[in-house]
Amino acid sequence: MSMALKQVFNKDRTFRPKRKFEPTTLSAPKYMSLLMDWIEVQINNENIFPTNVGTPFPKNFMQVAKKILSRLFRVFVHVYIHHFDRVSQMGAEAHVNTCYKHFYYFVIEFNLMDHKELEPLKEMTARMCH
Repeated sequence: MSMALKQVFNKDRTFRPKRKFEPTTLSAPKYMSLLMDWIEVQINNENIFPTNVGTPFPKNFMQVAKKILSRLFRVFVHVYIHHFDRVSQMGAEAHVNTCYKHFYYFVIEFNLMDHKELEPLKEMTARMCH
């Protein structure tokens, strides 16, 4: 397991989000639920994602967008490492791989994630995308 991955997961498959304050240990389902709620709040925030034509995006837009994408990447990491056998059993492997490829190509094309952050799925990405 790479160092990047070890920073996100611990032995009992719980997440330890990186924070400037005291870390909180959460189960993966709880982390995913909180993450999706947080993303929804960000996307629905007109101050971050304006919907009116002519309204400028805030100065911190790219910072927020990159944070959202880096956290969504953690979901892919978790699925590929802990649940991919189940995904395959359901016959959904091609669908999940396609979603990941689109995600990967999007963040690479627009430089939205540091290549170092993508390390946990580096080998799988190389087989799938190149």
